[in-house]
Amino acid sequence: MTKLCLVAGGTGGHIFPALAFSEWLLASGTDVTLSFVCGSRPLEKEIYASRGIVPLRLPLSGSPFGVPGIGSRIFRWKETLSSFFVFRDFLRKEECDCCLLFGGYISFVPLLACHLGGIPIIMHEQNAVAGKVTRLAFRLKKRIASGWNECLPFAAGTFTPTGVPVRSFSPRDPKESWSRLGTGRDFPENQIIGVLGGSLMSERLIQLLSCVIRDEVLQKCTFLFLGASQQVQSGLFSGDHPENVLFVEKQWDMTDFFSVIDGAVARGGASTLSELMLWGIPAVVVPWKQAADNHQEKNAECFERLASGEIWREDEPLEFLKEKILHVLRKAQNVRKEFSEGDESERLWRLISSSIGREITNFG
Repeated sequence: MTKLCLVAGGTGGHIFPALAFSEWLLASGTDVTLSFVCGSRPLEKEIYASRGIVPLRLPLSGSPFGVPGIGSRIFRWKETLSSFFVFRDFLRKEECDCCLLFGGYISFVPLLACHLGGIPIIMHEQNAVAGKVTRLAFRLKKRIASGWNECLPFAAGTFTPTGVPVRSFSPRDPKESWSRLGTGRDFPENQIIGVLGGSLMSERLIQLLSCVIRDEVLQKCTFLFLGASQQVQSGLFSGDHPENVLFVEKQWDMTDFFSVIDGAVARGGASTLSELMLWGIPAVVVPWKQAADNHQEKNAECFERLASGEIWREDEPLEFLKEKILHVLRKAQNVRKEFSEGDESERLWRLISSSIGREITNFG
C-alpha cells in the first residue's frame, strides 16, 4: 500500500489537476491511500468540498515572498512557521511514502518539511514557466513533472513532461446540458462562445469582451460567461444588457458547460487550456499580463502550437479580438472532440512509483 500526500491550493488551476489525478488513481485500482493538503483560503475549502474531500488545511493564507508591507510579511512568516510544524506532525502521523506538490504558495512548507524529513517529493508544474517553489525544488534536486513539453528556465531533459491531469468527462446532449445550466432561455440556434476567466473569474476579461460583443457580426453568437459575480454583471451591463450575453454560476463540474459551447475565450491558466484541448474546443486565449513570470503567455503559446488556438494580447486592437473569435468559430465546425484516457495521470503515476522504488506495470 502506497501512502501518497497530494498538496494543492490557491486556485482551481492547482487544485483541479490534483483532484483529477486522485480520481484517476482510484478508478485505476492502484493500491494507494490518499491524503490532501491545502491552505486556509475559502476558495480552497469550497473546491475540495465540491468533491466531498476534507483536506488538512494549513494555517497559511499566502506566500511570505513579495507581499507588500513589513507587517504583512511578518504575519505571513508566522503563518509559514506554524504551518511547518502542523505539516511535520501530519507527516509523522501519516507515514507518507511520497508527497506530490502541485505548486503555488502552499507547496513551500511541504517541500521544506519533506526535504528535511527525507520523504520523496515529486513537483508537478502545470505551467510552461516554473514558479518560485518549483525552482526551489529543482535546486534541491527534486524530480519535476511538467504540464507541457517546456518548463522554463529548465533545459530539456532536466524535467519529465507528463501533461496536466484533467478531470474525467462524459459529454452530454447539448440541449440537456443547456437545461441543466439553468440559463432561463431556450437553447440557442446560433454558435455558443464560452467565456472562462479562471476559478476567480477575471473582471478584466469581461470588460474587454463587453467592448466587442455588440458588434453586428458577433451579435449572431451567444456569449456564455462562467462564474461572474452579480456585482460585475451589473457594473458592466447596467441598463443595457445585450441579448446575446448570458451568465451561469460557477461550475465545479464542467461537463454541462463544455457540452454546450462551440468555442471559448479564456485566460491562459494551464488547467483550463488542458481541459479545452481534451474537449477539442477551439479557443482565443487572452493571457493575463500580470501573471508571475508571464507564464500565461507561455501557456498560450504552447496551446496555440498543440490545439486549435489563437492568442490575443490586451495591447492589440479590439478588432483583432473580434477576428480571432470568428476564426475559432470557423475552426469549431471541423474540430472532432477526442477524450483522453488519463494518459497524463498514468505518466505522472509512473514517475511517482519509480521514484519510490515501486514501479507499476499493470493498471488493470
